[in-house]
Parts: sequence; structure tokens; C-alpha cells
Amino acid sequence: MHDIERHMIISVSVSRALDKFRESEYSVAATNFLSPAEKIDVYNELIARIGNGISRCFFWGGSRGAERCATVFLPEWLMPDAAPHSLPLDAERNLDFAEFLSVNPEIAEEIGIKCIRISGSQYGRLGHRDCLGALMGLGVGREYIGDIFRISDREAGVFVSEKISGYVCAELKAVGHDSVKTEIMDSDPLFEIPRIFEEMTLNAASRRLDCIVKAITGRSREASADMIRSGLVERSYVQDLKPDSQVMPYDVLSIRGYGKYVIKESGGETRSGRIRINCSKYI
Repeated sequence: MHDIERHMIISVSVSRALDKFRESEYSVAATNFLSPAEKIDVYNELIARIGNGISRCFFWGGSRGAERCATVFLPEWLMPDAAPHSLPLDAERNLDFAEFLSVNPEIAEEIGIKCIRISGSQYGRLGHRDCLGALMGLGVGREYIGDIFRISDREAGVFVSEKISGYVCAELKAVGHDSVKTEIMDSDPLFEIPRIFEEMTLNAASRRLDCIVKAITGRSREASADMIRSGLVERSYVQDLKPDSQVMPYDVLSIRGYGKYVIKESGGETRSGRIRINCSKYI
């Protein structure tokens, strides 16, 4: 994504969030889902533009720990009595808001996020990419789709905007080559999306971004650098176009076509002097 396109997306997302902030004087107001990168950009803009109004802002994706979230604003008179003083991106505030919604389910209903269970046959595994592709194949925009998570090999859950939940349940008949059934499922706000990882050890020449991408993809360093310059790699949810960027412990790398990885601490050196880097791949 080029800088101009990215700034246009940020501008639209911020404009929508500001509209919802103004609406929230009288009722609960929420945007569509934001990606983690959009969420950070919107948060930074809101801090600059609405000042203390940020205290009425929460990022919520249907459960604790959701990565894709709506920007939610509560009117002053609906704020929790013991409103957390931490800022909207903090995990502690996310937990406090989940607890607040669990005892105020009518407010959760007003936010308008539903969880759909997708159940496949007993012959195929429902993967994230296949589920997302099937949903978007129905013409559903990405902004209406939140986190997709694994319930079992044969079942997945997906948070969606309430406005398209009925359509998805009526029209989603297949994921990949597997026939599926759908239903709205109850979702406790205190539920935390399970994250399943495959632990890996990479051998890399250094912690440069192109070296890490090379170690993950198995491609040459030159090809890895081209992938980075072409915008196919995000570091901590922001597109990074510099092959020589340093990858820090607990950066999250998303490489188009290869998945998402949490890069961890180095684990010593090989005999040839390459560094061992522990990482976790999202499954």
C-alpha cells in the first residue's frame, strides 16, 4: 500500500470515528472494524483532536484480546462508575471494558457485533484464510469482518458487524471445498480469543528485516528485499518498506502469502556465526 493510499484510508477512518464521537453525546456509537494498524492511527489522531474526550473511547472487537476492533464511544452518563484511567489501547482497559459489558449486556448489544459459528464437515480443516476468502467472496467488505478464530479443526468463529450477520448466516454455504453451516453463537465479553502458535527457530545472518524474511520464506535475500520494497511485509501492523530495518524482540511480522509471526529473543549463535531467533507462527 502506497503512502498516499494509506493516508486516504487513515483520513476516512478518522473522519468516521469523529462522526461517531459526536453521535455519542446521546447514545452508544461505534465504527466498523479497524485493522491493528488503522486502530493505532485512529487512536493517535483522536488523542490530538478530542483531548479529554478520549476517556469515552474504547476499542472493542467482540471479546478480550481481539485484534480487529471497532472504535466505541460511550456517552458521559453511561460511563462506568470506576472508569479505568488507562488509555484505550491498554490491555488493562480492554479487560475492564469486557467486565463492564458482561454486566451490562444491553450496551454490548448497542455496539452491534455478533459472533458466527462456522461448522464444516468432518473431512476438512477450516483455516483463517479460507474463511476470510469465503466471506469476502459473498461481497462482504473487510471492514465488516472482525477476528476469525479456531474453535476446533472443524469449527471456526468470526466476529462480524450485526448489520451483515443475517446475510452471512443465510448465504455462507461453503468454505473452500467444504460445505458449512452457520449460526449466531453466544459470546461472553470475557471470552478471550485463543491464539494457537507453532514454535519455530530461525537461523539468520542478522536481525535486519530482509534477513528475517529470508529465513521465514526460504527465498533469497534479494527476493526478500524486493518483497519488502513492494509492500508485502508489515512490521507490528505497519507496512515497512526498508529492508535494513531492525526487527526487535516481539515485533509482529506479517508476510503476504506466508503468514504472521511473533519474532522473539535471539537464542545464541550457530557454528557458522548465524544467530538463532525464536519465533511463533500464528496458526
